[in-house]
Amino acid sequence: MGSCSSCIGFRGRSMRRGSAMNRSGQKKNLLKRMDKCVGVCTHFQSRDNGWKVENLLPLIQAAGIKIVRQEIHWHQVEKKKGIYKIPEVYQEWVDKASDAGLGIIMLLCYGNPIYENPLDPSAFAKYAKFMAGKLKDRNIIAYEIWNEPTNFRFYEQYGGSWSGKSPSLWRDKFCELLAMSAKDIREEDAETPIITNTGEPQFFNMIENEAGSFKHVDGVSHHPYPVIFPPETIPYGGGRISSQDGVSVADDDHSFISLFEMTRRYAEEHLKRGFKTYATEFGFSTFDHSRHPGWPAGYRQEAQAAYIVRSLVLAFAAGVQSPCIYDFMDDGTDRYNGEHNFGLIMNEKRDYEKKQSYHAVRRLIGFLGDSWTHLEKPPANLIVERTNPKPALFWQAPAQEPFLRIRSPQAFWFDKGDSILAFVWMGGRIGGEFNDPLGKIIWERPPRIMPVEIRNLVTGEKLPVKLSPPVRSGQFGERIILDEIPVGGAPIAIRWKYDR
Repeated sequence: MGSCSSCIGFRGRSMRRGSAMNRSGQKKNLLKRMDKCVGVCTHFQSRDNGWKVENLLPLIQAAGIKIVRQEIHWHQVEKKKGIYKIPEVYQEWVDKASDAGLGIIMLLCYGNPIYENPLDPSAFAKYAKFMAGKLKDRNIIAYEIWNEPTNFRFYEQYGGSWSGKSPSLWRDKFCELLAMSAKDIREEDAETPIITNTGEPQFFNMIENEAGSFKHVDGVSHHPYPVIFPPETIPYGGGRISSQDGVSVADDDHSFISLFEMTRRYAEEHLKRGFKTYATEFGFSTFDHSRHPGWPAGYRQEAQAAYIVRSLVLAFAAGVQSPCIYDFMDDGTDRYNGEHNFGLIMNEKRDYEKKQSYHAVRRLIGFLGDSWTHLEKPPANLIVERTNPKPALFWQAPAQEPFLRIRSPQAFWFDKGDSILAFVWMGGRIGGEFNDPLGKIIWERPPRIMPVEIRNLVTGEKLPVKLSPPVRSGQFGERIILDEIPVGGAPIAIRWKYDR
């Protein structure tokens, strides 16, 4: 089993040395700081496919990314019944990521063919307990029990309704495994959050019918892939889908934010306690879907960059902890394969070339950092004036997609203590054929604050700060009017600085 000699933990401090009290304090500090950081999904065990940890960690750190989410497979750890050993290729990336100060969402998953039942809940729980005991002094910020049970093993083996509405044998069996493994993890590690990825309607049906299985579970992770939509819209919500799934998991606008708000509300109602929400996978592939259209759409690099940044801002505004982009590097080089092209950078065979999304995420993190508070009540108003074509020009009216209801200007605000950040864009598809409409931000009776920087997060272009004088005196003379802000598909970051 691989091990490190220096054992450097969060911010250069060892989490293996010193008293239990010191290690506990370091873990609490680690967990607190990572809640507001950006993560990426990785596959470091696949070295032959370009996932070389020594090459990729510097690129991850250079982007300001602080979290990796990855699995260590059960069947690789327990190759003989009752004998557990983390293979060196896995231990190496855990140690290197921890030594670099990154947080790790540790995914525990999938079956083991050495058992008559590859999904044996008792056997899985013992593997999970071993993993927690072995890794609790590393930079684990969450143990994630399983990944997409309807796509991996449970639904296929046991059957039942896909959404988990009753009757659903796979749901019952999954909840049995969840309860046993969460209990065993908690016995080994009292501090690190335990989360699970169940699926979106599946979670709602589980929490309604199997709430006791979540006794030792601290949160749930969703995978809010928009599939073919812009990031504000997810393929849930509305009467027809809710009827099909047996539960409503989003509002009638199919909004990203409502999924997480409704998740926490539903969990707190059934569990009678607070419940964390994560997004441990979401992304946009840059493949060419013209030959093989299917589940995901293929996006231009510019669109991928805009949509990933918008997703991250939406996630933080929705109260999501440690959102993780899928994934950091392209898994292959086939331009017609969707799974090969989700990365922020290209595959090793293409020299890890950075996509536009890599730079856009780096710019966003440069603005946000890891210390901020989302402002639910906007301190100022974004105004974008748009006029519909005259009735005689009805033929100029753009076609509307009935499922795509969020097409209005979006603005999200964050307080960083010494400054205020605003992120603005036009909801809906990125477009690109026409000029972006210009908007203005009006701040009534502002504090001693002024806009000092405006930047397009996709292109990196620094935009001019244009202030318009108020047209009236009195209380209206106290307002700040920031004018000529392009409000299109690319998110614009605006930094306001206090004059203190």
